[in-house]
Amino acid sequence: MDWILWIASKHILVVHVPIAAAILVPLPILAAQRGGRGIRPWWTTCRYLTGAGLLGALLALGTGYAKARSGGILAPGAWFAPADPGIGYLFRLHEAGGVLALVLGAVCLRALYRKRQEHQGIGVPALLLGLLWCAVALVSAWTGSVLAGKRPPHRFLLAPPVLKAEPKPEPPAPAPAPAPRPAEPEAQAPLRVLDYLSLKAQHPEPVKSPAHGNRWIRVWVDAAGEKAYQEGTPLPPGAIVVLTTQEDRWGRPGPDAGPFYALEGAADGRTRFTFYWPQVPEARRAELQGEARAYWRDGDPRLQACNACHAQGLAPRKDRSRFGVPRKPRPEGAAVQAPAVR
Repeated sequence: MDWILWIASKHILVVHVPIAAAILVPLPILAAQRGGRGIRPWWTTCRYLTGAGLLGALLALGTGYAKARSGGILAPGAWFAPADPGIGYLFRLHEAGGVLALVLGAVCLRALYRKRQEHQGIGVPALLLGLLWCAVALVSAWTGSVLAGKRPPHRFLLAPPVLKAEPKPEPPAPAPAPAPRPAEPEAQAPLRVLDYLSLKAQHPEPVKSPAHGNRWIRVWVDAAGEKAYQEGTPLPPGAIVVLTTQEDRWGRPGPDAGPFYALEGAADGRTRFTFYWPQVPEARRAELQGEARAYWRDGDPRLQACNACHAQGLAPRKDRSRFGVPRKPRPEGAAVQAPAVR
């Protein structure tokens, strides 16, 4: 048998010693209050009962702790907290009574050993401590009997019942929000226009176009609109023509890029026009009402001039510019040198 279980099994037997001593000790202390000859035997009786009760209280405290620990009454790792919250008040009162009875027994024994003369008696402090010790021992004994199941517990010793709140009905689920419309991919920039290098160039080098601000232009067409562009007929739906430009510099294409122009064939047979200039030079902003960036799409009133020129779609072939980049004259007798191979 485990020695802790053996010690725990002796708790109910051991607790009778301090309880009996605490109940009996006020009587000899009261008798020892009288002074005079022959009073010392009462002093010895008081000291014997108090010493026996103090020793019994110490044993009861140790066996009680072993019983609470081995029986699962104490919470794991705790000294005073019970495992069952329903006996919280009752169990703590029993524990406090046991500890206080041990302390009061020691203090009472100290009061009984004060230096006294025979004509003085044992003293009132010892009597008061004895009575208090008796009361605490009775409370501890009563709570112990309730815990052991021999007495019904009083309602103020039990933990108040925990009222469970009724679950609130869940609010109805909100209606699903409508799916957001996908953002238009070309809301900020004409992506198909900027991808003009995937199209086919219609002439190998820029040509100068007076109709487009005397800029140098190149035309790029996709496969669906190439035939329509070459014949000057309306673009089929989905076809696109992109016109890239370069600013003129001393009669030749300069380093500064100009705006993009684009024509797209719509499903209703119309031709949609787009004008895009990512960064307008300060010297040319007056032409665009001071805008530093221009992105005009089909339906913009600022495209009125462009729509008027291209009301029938593509410009006729006879009206297209053929003014190419001028060549520098070669000096007479100059031989053509092959590029050096590195």
